[in-house]
This record gives sequence, C-alpha cells and structure tokens, in this order.
Amino acid sequence: VFLRMEKMKFIKVMHNRTLYSRILLLMIMSVMLVQMTACQKSGKAIKVFEYETMDDGNIKITGLTDKGKNDSKLTIPSQLDDKAVTVIDAGAFKDDNNVTEIVISDGIKTINSNAFYNCKALENITVPQSVESIGINAFSNTKWESVQYESHTEIVVNNILVGVKTSASEYTVPDAVKIIAAGVFYNNTDIQSIKLNSNIESIGDYAFSGCTQLNKLTLPDSVKAIGYCSFSNSSSLNITVPQSVKEVGKDAFMGVAHVSYSGNMSTKDWGADNIN
Repeated sequence: VFLRMEKMKFIKVMHNRTLYSRILLLMIMSVMLVQMTACQKSGKAIKVFEYETMDDGNIKITGLTDKGKNDSKLTIPSQLDDKAVTVIDAGAFKDDNNVTEIVISDGIKTINSNAFYNCKALENITVPQSVESIGINAFSNTKWESVQYESHTEIVVNNILVGVKTSASEYTVPDAVKIIAAGVFYNNTDIQSIKLNSNIESIGDYAFSGCTQLNKLTLPDSVKAIGYCSFSNSSSLNITVPQSVKEVGKDAFMGVAHVSYSGNMSTKDWGADNIN
C-alpha cells in the first residue's frame, strides 16, 4: 500500500510538472507572438528601404537598410506609411552588389541620377509606365545595361532615351522617343551629327554637353523644355531654338558657337556668348 501511494504521488508530481511546463511554454509563445506583432506594426522587423517625406507629402526612397542590402530581389513599393512613393533618389541603390532583380511599382514617377549605378549583378529591372523622368547614369554599370547593348545601340524606357552606345559620327533618335534623358551624349567626342525626331518634347540636363565635334542638330518644333547645361561646351554647334520652347535651363548653351532665337523669353541665363 505504501509503494502504491508513493507511486501515485510521483505520478501526480510528474503530471503537475508537465502541466506547468505546458503553461510556461504557452506563456513564452504568447510573449513572442506579441513582440513579433508589435515589431510588424512598427515596421522595424520588415523595413527594407530608407526613405524621407518630401515637401509635397510624398515619399522618396533614399537607400536600403541592412536587411535590404542582403536581399537579391527587391520590389520598390508604391506606398510607405500610407503615403505615395513617387521618387527613387540619386544614388539610392548605388554599388549594391547583391541585388539581381528590381521591380519598380506603378506610381513611381522619377528615377534620379545614379539610382542603380554600379549594381553589377542587377540583371532584371521592371519599370512601370508611370516613370516619366530618368536621371544620368541611372542604370550604368549594371548587367541589365550590358544585356540591352548586346542587341541595341540605344536604351529606351517609356519613350525616354536613357543611353546610347555608339562611336559613329552620325546618329538618328528613334521615332518612339519623346524625352532625351540627362547626360545621354555627355562628352561624346565622336558624334558630329544627330537627327532628332519630330516627337521630342524635352531634353535633359547635360544631354549633349561636351559634344565638341557636334555641328549638325536641329531642334524640332515639338521641343518644349531644354535642361540645365544641356548643350554646354558643344563648341562647334550652331543651333536655332524654336518658339515652341517654353523653358530653358541655366547655362544650357554655354560655350556653344552660335544660338539663334526669335522668341520672347529672356536669354540672359542661357550662357551663350552669341545669340541673335
């Protein structure tokens, strides 16, 4: 009888210990779940991008967190903190050696200079139709750029001429192009003649800057905007600015041989020595 009672006590103790262990385990799991939920709500556990709120209330992506830098595939969202993401800032992903694929969500409008510069492993990029401005060297030194140039002389994204790889003296801009992006022909000393199509509406900053041998280029009446230093130091160029142009950036024609203009805009900041 004594042994039986002792055995029953032992069984009861073990049962209680098992029950206590289960309760303790459930408590620990509950605490972990609460912590994980709190982290997710605060965004700390899943934050991939560094970003800022701009003056217009929208978001610009400025870089990657440590987690983001370890990811090979990234989707740039259209919203963060319930605000629209519209800009990828200059150099935001520069020198990221891990990323191989980028998907840019619809709604983003601007990709600034050097945004993906020197992301050497970056092979696949999805750019939505919402993107309407691309800065200088945005995709330079990427695997994606190299693949594009294997089959094409130029890179065109959403009717934007992003890059041209040619050592020829003459070049014709494709008819589909409406925007010449910043720096496309920057310091191209081989080019002598460029034919613009009749759909060109905008010419980006430094687009033809430093093209010292360029002597033949006619701006069509479709052009409305010419960017900062866009033709600067193209010292052989004689150019006529049509009256369709409504905006000219500072020093756009600095160092240009001759500029003709008969419109009503002030030309004092154009940078040209010879305008008539």
